[in-house]
Amino acid sequence: MTPEAEEATMPDDALRLSRYLRTRASETDPSGPLTLHRPDTDGPTVWFTHPVGGSLLAYHPLIQALGDHHSLGFEASLKTLDEGGRVASVQELARRYTDRLDDRAPRVDVLCGWSFGGALAWETGCLLAERGQRPAVVLLDSTWAERDYTHWTETEALNAFVRDARRTGGDDAEHTVGTEEEAAAVLGMDLDTFSERFAIFAHGRRLIGTWTPTPGDLDVVSVRAAASLTSDWRTVTTGSVRVVDLPGDHYGLLRPGANVNAIEEVVRSVSTPAAGATPVVGTAPAAGTAPAITPPATTPRPAVTADVDTATASADVDTVAPGAPVDENDLRAALADVVSAPAWRDLVVRARRMDADAIATAYRELGGRGLLTPDWPVEFGGAGLSTRLAIELFEGFCTTGLPDLVHALSVQIVGNFVLKSGSPRLRRELLPRLSRGEEFATVLYSEPRAGSDLAALRTRAERRGDRYVLNGVKVFSIYSDISGSALVAARTAQEGHKYDGITLFVIDLAADGVSVELVDTVQRERMCRVRLRDVEVDSWRMLGEEGQGWALLDGALAIERTGIDHVVRAQRWLRALRGADTRRTEGLERLQGQVECATTLARAATEVFLRADVKATDTAVAKLYTSETCQQVGHEVLRRWSSLEHASGLDDLTREELFSALTESPGLTLSAGTSEMMLATVAADLKVDAGRRCLDILHRFGDELVDTALDVLEPEGAAVRAAPLFAPSERRRTALADVLRDTGLDLAELPEDEGGLGLGLPVGCALSLSLGYLGYEHAYQPCPTAATRAGAGASPHCSCRPCRIRRAGYVLGLGIGLFRVAWEHACAREQFGRRLVDVDALMFPLIRGYAELTALGVRLHELADEDGTTGDTADTEGPLRRFELVAEDALVRVVRSAMQVLGAQGITEWSVASRYYLRCAEHLGTLDHRGTAPDE
Repeated sequence: MTPEAEEATMPDDALRLSRYLRTRASETDPSGPLTLHRPDTDGPTVWFTHPVGGSLLAYHPLIQALGDHHSLGFEASLKTLDEGGRVASVQELARRYTDRLDDRAPRVDVLCGWSFGGALAWETGCLLAERGQRPAVVLLDSTWAERDYTHWTETEALNAFVRDARRTGGDDAEHTVGTEEEAAAVLGMDLDTFSERFAIFAHGRRLIGTWTPTPGDLDVVSVRAAASLTSDWRTVTTGSVRVVDLPGDHYGLLRPGANVNAIEEVVRSVSTPAAGATPVVGTAPAAGTAPAITPPATTPRPAVTADVDTATASADVDTVAPGAPVDENDLRAALADVVSAPAWRDLVVRARRMDADAIATAYRELGGRGLLTPDWPVEFGGAGLSTRLAIELFEGFCTTGLPDLVHALSVQIVGNFVLKSGSPRLRRELLPRLSRGEEFATVLYSEPRAGSDLAALRTRAERRGDRYVLNGVKVFSIYSDISGSALVAARTAQEGHKYDGITLFVIDLAADGVSVELVDTVQRERMCRVRLRDVEVDSWRMLGEEGQGWALLDGALAIERTGIDHVVRAQRWLRALRGADTRRTEGLERLQGQVECATTLARAATEVFLRADVKATDTAVAKLYTSETCQQVGHEVLRRWSSLEHASGLDDLTREELFSALTESPGLTLSAGTSEMMLATVAADLKVDAGRRCLDILHRFGDELVDTALDVLEPEGAAVRAAPLFAPSERRRTALADVLRDTGLDLAELPEDEGGLGLGLPVGCALSLSLGYLGYEHAYQPCPTAATRAGAGASPHCSCRPCRIRRAGYVLGLGIGLFRVAWEHACAREQFGRRLVDVDALMFPLIRGYAELTALGVRLHELADEDGTTGDTADTEGPLRRFELVAEDALVRVVRSAMQVLGAQGITEWSVASRYYLRCAEHLGTLDHRGTAPDE
């Protein structure tokens, strides 16, 4: 049966899926997550991992049966297999897929894989476990080789591929082929598509033939075909294992009928909480009373029920049902209960005045309800939920005014660092206490006369048997007086490079020889000097290997520099300022828009929390932008302090916030690395590949789409020469519009009912960004109103929300393109024996501009990702108007610094920089922050 004949018997949605998968040819990269089915209501999420042939079509009967589940999947492509070097193992392939996921992806409740897909599902689950998730894994006839891998001849491989493809489709007849052309004809594929799929199959077969599963701790249901080989998953996982044997052979498992129905029940049993189970969330305090300290609840692993026939399973295989997973909405409700209680505000005010009992009470209340570490593994007090939820809850309780650094230090920095790098005993003993809010932790890095130069450490750690003895002095640490543990950097050796010989420990601050002294400052948050005199530390409290602390410290600093604590403060301070000074000036509107950009950037940066390969450069831009934005809010308070200090009618919490803004803001660009250090870090990263970093901003809107747009637009635009070079060209605009139409890119954004592809406003924004990045005319005008205005001789700058977002994307693209031109010039030009790019005084303003462009890109994507057709309501107009204010202000600075770097060359008519400069001049004013666009 040919694919076309097979499709003729399919229901409509199966036909759509089949055609979709068959059209994913070699020029595309389908390796990102595909939505296979989205129910009308929120249901559990099942991720399907492709079998050896790379296609997801085999799962369609099961996806149909799970109609109330959100079904997604990974499909293979040669790009994923080859990008960065050919994939050498199933583990590496799983990592490439999981690296495509971010916090916007749904939480994975179940991973399901058949055959090779089972191996991929298991390895993906192990990687997700490293990120704090703990999905159930359903393995459909998945095994691993118990013998040496046997190589096939080309003919054997061709026939095996044909047999696998036909039997997967339900055709058990034998087909013998000798060439790729014959095989393609049997399968009804064009030769290019066949060649790609065959290459994926052959490589996947090599991967599975040499695969040995990674040991893990996930719960597994192993569904086996009676006629197939079996492997014992109890030798791989320490989680529960349930075996379900079904009749038939390997290929019969996923054919419609009794087997699919049984597998459906298996998936439902592990994706749905056990009947009658109660989520592990604390109860709300009675109204009008102080929040009670809820006894810490024991959070069990997600339940695995046994409502499927397992009569053929081995008697010694575990089947457990310890409780139900915690639901995200239950945690949100628990937080709302806590912060809405009348006693909470009083507790927060006392905590802001450094009442240690109030701080402890508040955090124990949050910890007892599971609100501090929902993204940590269950065994350490978490619920295995997403980092996105953890940040959402953190913002929720800290925007009420609760001191945020307590959580940032204890959980985000020390806790996450121990989670990734601590010994089993250290994790077991410390993390549950931090999770429950029963103990706080701090960091001890800085030393007298060393400041931010951590390589100048003089604190010594001497090995004595199975212990270390520490001696030294640490300064400028926060909350050490109320913390029980501290992350300490010390030297265990003096030889080698200055970064060698540094070792990290987590010490008990109550240990003999530790003394903590308060240091008076202008701010309320306590700084301390900590003296270590012959402090004995057990070796299990060491993080990583002796003398290898600098590499770990690099990752710890990245975690510390996401800026999420800065933006929470900025939000509170700005809210207090606007409440105290009701004048709504354009400056405050712009500042609020900048805080919104910083918040989006910080949230994106927090994905490093549970990554194993994090490095300091990953969050340097976020630290720079968020700390300086928060500091600007403090400067606004400073500017108005003489009137704010004596203002009447302000409540206690507002006064505390204003005083905090005044006194804490100077240190924001010093702690965790100064702004100058961040600029130097970003500069070093840009020197490696500035072009790639610029494209990273555009790729947020769709990497393949952006790359395709640039590939087709750049040569077409370059073929039209304007004289002078910076002059606008209607001929080029028309040529670019024709290319967009001829390639179908002009239809990508339009809804399907209007003849488009329905990919939404982010795709349209990507096209506008690409045109701006190339410095060409804004030839993408899908809005009929804009086209009508242009045809009538009026300004084409329509004031509808989608047009304003596309226009902002175009201007942002101009700024990124001009930055790239200036950076490349600085790398190539020398003066006084030095490259311009090495002159910090010249380059730092431009690098700061790059940070602003990055923040604008992240925020614009968030705005574009919202419904662009809702019209200019109060909820949508305000944020967009503020973004336009911020973008206009930032891009002026980018242009100014870029032109300074370019020097006289930048203003010559033959310089490409002049084209960017005058396109910016034409369009910056169209970032219409008043919500209307004047006619020309």
